[in-house]
Amino acid sequence: MLKLTNLLNEGKEHYDYGCVMLYTSFPDQIIKLQDAINPEHLQDPGIEYEPHCTLLYGLHAIVTLDQVTDIVNQFKYGALRAHNPSLFENDEFDVFKYDVGYTDRGGSFLHQCNQKLRILPNTQTYPDYHPHMTVAYLKPGQGKQYMEMFKNKGANEFIAAPTHIMFSQPNGTKTKISI
Repeated sequence: MLKLTNLLNEGKEHYDYGCVMLYTSFPDQIIKLQDAINPEHLQDPGIEYEPHCTLLYGLHAIVTLDQVTDIVNQFKYGALRAHNPSLFENDEFDVFKYDVGYTDRGGSFLHQCNQKLRILPNTQTYPDYHPHMTVAYLKPGQGKQYMEMFKNKGANEFIAAPTHIMFSQPNGTKTKISI
């Protein structure tokens, strides 16, 4: 049975777009390594304390909760394989992240859900879907040392179990969808 919890982000501004995210948790090893990141190297928003894999960003304000739940409820969300610690680098920050794949051969629920969500009114600036989980946002030029630190500590990959889905609307309303 579908269970929804509405949460309002008090004090948050409106956003340009909405998104749908599949939440997980980080293993203890990743949390300990996050704690070892020098706070002076962080760039806002900093450490990612709510690990997730975005299913689709860019949803327009007219998209309804019913539309989203109709789509996300079509899938069974299995374990995720986080691997390939790497960076998105730009002038603003280094995004330290893991690529996300499947533990089962032939897994494709992330990509299938992304494709179904794309039928809803949305704006995309990146045409290809590359599932990933962000670990931290760092100041430009700081990411490489932490990516190497995680690798050297044996954190090359981990398995993450999905816990729930979050639909975040442009008006700041977040709705938790049980899976």
